[in-house]
Amino acid sequence: MMPTRFDALPTATWPRLRNLLDGHAAGGPVINMTIGEPKHKFPDWVRPTLVEAMEGFNSYPDNNGTPELRGAITGFLQRRYAIDLDMDNQVMVLNGTREGLFNAVVALGQTGSKILIPNPFYQVYTVAAMAIGAQSVYLQARAESGFLPDLDALTPEELNQTSVFFLCSPSNPQGAVASEAYWSRLLTLAETYDFKIFADECYSEIYRAAPPPGALQVAAQMGADPERVVAFHSLSKRSNLPGLRSGFVASGPKNISRIKQLRAYAGCPVAGPIQHVSAKV
Repeated sequence: MMPTRFDALPTATWPRLRNLLDGHAAGGPVINMTIGEPKHKFPDWVRPTLVEAMEGFNSYPDNNGTPELRGAITGFLQRRYAIDLDMDNQVMVLNGTREGLFNAVVALGQTGSKILIPNPFYQVYTVAAMAIGAQSVYLQARAESGFLPDLDALTPEELNQTSVFFLCSPSNPQGAVASEAYWSRLLTLAETYDFKIFADECYSEIYRAAPPPGALQVAAQMGADPERVVAFHSLSKRSNLPGLRSGFVASGPKNISRIKQLRAYAGCPVAGPIQHVSAKV
């Protein structure tokens, strides 16, 4: 007998899109509009930096991230968002953000709760909700609300049942940016109704003028509980290094402790040479 808990699991986004596109002949030169892979070359120094650390493949890597990399992560967060986090207790290295987003729901989400997800959305959000027996609630991100969920449309009953609220800013595919006022409003709701904000910020360094504000940044300015926000970042888009599979999660020490505990079993450590390169980026 096969388990039924994932019977409703949809085909993953990119294979499904591939099947849709393969049924139609191209009307001209093919433009790849599927996975959103960076097309610019990665930095020239990455190759020699990786080569110089190759012997690291001979050792098991640090599951939580080397001190060198964790220090680089907290340094980035300080320079970018003017926030000071403890590199030993408030950040953890990830294989990109996908496994981190999934495992964080497993570690911190509540079975039977609602998980609020902007629509359009990254499918990992809703599959993670399925994994813990939570209900995905899709919040339309329409033009009239700035292509972000309308926070004023949420009901107290709905918010009282919520354990996680996902928000991607800048968003994909809309490119909408949550302002400091938007983050502040969402944080106020999170504190009032006791849920966590999962801030997917893997596009944080793609902007034309002012850098987008971050959830942890606004939380610090408000004096909000640091456990309210779980922020995810990646080098994939920022540094044209999607194949490096290097990212991190940052939050309060209690959240990070629970994620670390789960990831010690359910996550694959980032290879030592990759951590070495990531620390230089």
